[in-house]
Amino acid sequence: MLYLLELNLVMILFFTVYKLIFEKDKNFLVRRIYLIGSIVLSMVIPLMPSFRTVAPVTGDGLFTIHLESINVFSTASSVPSSHSLTLIQWLGILYLGMVWLGFSRLVIQLVLIMRAARRAEKIDRNGISYLSHRRLHASSFFGYIFIDHRQVDQDTFRHILAHETIHKLEWHSIDRILVELFFLMNWFNPVAWMLRRSVIENLEYLADSAMLRNGTDPVKYQLSILNQYIGSASINNQFSSQIKNRINMLNKNYKLGSGWKLTILFPIIFIAMVLVSCTENVEAPEKVSDQPEEILAAVPDQSFDEPVFRVVEEMPTFQGGDPVVSFRKYIAQNIHYPVEAAENGVTGKIFIQFIVTKDGEVLVPDLETWAKIEGKPMDEVVVITYRTMEKGQEVPEDRYIQLLKDEVIRVVSSSPRWEPGKQRGQSVNVAFTFPVNFAMQ
Repeated sequence: MLYLLELNLVMILFFTVYKLIFEKDKNFLVRRIYLIGSIVLSMVIPLMPSFRTVAPVTGDGLFTIHLESINVFSTASSVPSSHSLTLIQWLGILYLGMVWLGFSRLVIQLVLIMRAARRAEKIDRNGISYLSHRRLHASSFFGYIFIDHRQVDQDTFRHILAHETIHKLEWHSIDRILVELFFLMNWFNPVAWMLRRSVIENLEYLADSAMLRNGTDPVKYQLSILNQYIGSASINNQFSSQIKNRINMLNKNYKLGSGWKLTILFPIIFIAMVLVSCTENVEAPEKVSDQPEEILAAVPDQSFDEPVFRVVEEMPTFQGGDPVVSFRKYIAQNIHYPVEAAENGVTGKIFIQFIVTKDGEVLVPDLETWAKIEGKPMDEVVVITYRTMEKGQEVPEDRYIQLLKDEVIRVVSSSPRWEPGKQRGQSVNVAFTFPVNFAMQ
């Protein structure tokens, strides 16, 4: 859900810039590059490392790095019957259901196109091959061009064939497939509908402008557009509702823009990354009660007379990669849902604070050590804590909570060595907070 939220925020940003700067530009190739770039970047930017990965914890002067949480699921058959679906889960089911329906429709359309291609009559004219099929409007899809020459006059046929050949040669079907898949992911957002329409229209404008550059008479070409429908609801290059827009575009004297406008992508990418960072709702660990938690796996004889940093010039890395990705992968491969907790339907979030030492070891300090680091009494610090997944959710028994904690401590404490962080060329201790979500499925 967070990924979808960030994706849609970035998409809205890119599309707003398109409407303000690119929509009145008659350089349709630049518009095509920007639109496709907007789709790809909208999907990629939320996956990039966030700027905002630091959040404070209780204590004067001590901060920890919050790594992205990992979800641990269980499908225990003994979950209590009262465990009902939440509103978020129902929304997830609705979203996935609509995606599945849309994807199924897309696959059916592809199958129908392939079937029509096999059954249609193949005709060659002036070195161009096309397929004659009575049930398909004039269209193209990758290497196929569909035209029923019996339904149009000679001039219209020539214009259609040339128009669809441009779609074929410039691989416009790739744009259509990409925007349809992107639309399926974001069907709930009206901006996704508008973006999809803009991509489709711009492909038609590209072909129309190429026709005029090739010497086609504008008046005769517009009559050809009016005399036939290039369109349907399918994914190939057909549409009828945009015919009026196409004719208007052919008659407008928009100023031809240039490729320099694409440089605006760089500041937009930066703004988008900042926007995504702002959606990171990083929270400090919370205690269920005012009682200090009992910590297992304390490391003896470990002194922290040296400072513990929150951010250093060279952050620690895990197995040669970003800890947000690599350490989450390690946890996912090694953690297990405690059987007794799963059988009783116990869910919740476990927050564990640990330190990557200057030697690369992973330590889960006990309360006394952590209190010394923070300079606070022991009853005011927390090393590991539990929190319910949702507000108002009933807190399970302490022994089940402890099972979840013990499992997280076990996996984190047994972590392989990290590459330690460095400050001014010196290895230093760096504190992290790692959340683990235990959820029934």
